[in-house]
Amino acid sequence: MINITDLSHKLLSEVNAPTIAVDMTCGNGLDTLFMANQAKYVFAFDIQDLAIDETNNLLNKNGINNVKVIKASHELFDTFINQKIDQVIYNLGYLPKGDKSIRTTAKTVMISLRKAVDLLSDSGIIVIVVYLHDLIESKAITKYVSKLSKEFDVMKYEILNKTNSPYIIKIRKNRGINSL
Repeated sequence: MINITDLSHKLLSEVNAPTIAVDMTCGNGLDTLFMANQAKYVFAFDIQDLAIDETNNLLNKNGINNVKVIKASHELFDTFINQKIDQVIYNLGYLPKGDKSIRTTAKTVMISLRKAVDLLSDSGIIVIVVYLHDLIESKAITKYVSKLSKEFDVMKYEILNKTNSPYIIKIRKNRGINSL
């Protein structure tokens, strides 16, 4: 079976030597840790104390010190970052061991995603892991990314023979690089 986390990390790895990376939903910290081992600096956001604690514990356990973990909604990320971003990841839904009533919403994701697209570096990438807990969220994302200009390559990776499997949307800014 395809491991969705491994695939999302493989896609993020397409950016060579990223400077700034952003984990919009740090959760248990696995995406943050992965990006911290690639990027010069990582910003990680979440609104739950449990997620902040889990991420900080994982980073400390691995001796990582190039990450700023911020307890704030991802829709506010631009109040902390005002430079171009090379890597962005969203792992949507809810924290697996947390309060399942606290989750991402179409509204906050769309606000954040529009800002992230605007701040993406010339060869930057956004990876969105979408779980089918919220069809409104998934439809809003698909509608928005489908209408992005040709300056971006937008791809969807999904498992077709398993119902309700998560899928990934990859947005790659293609100025300054050769696109397929």
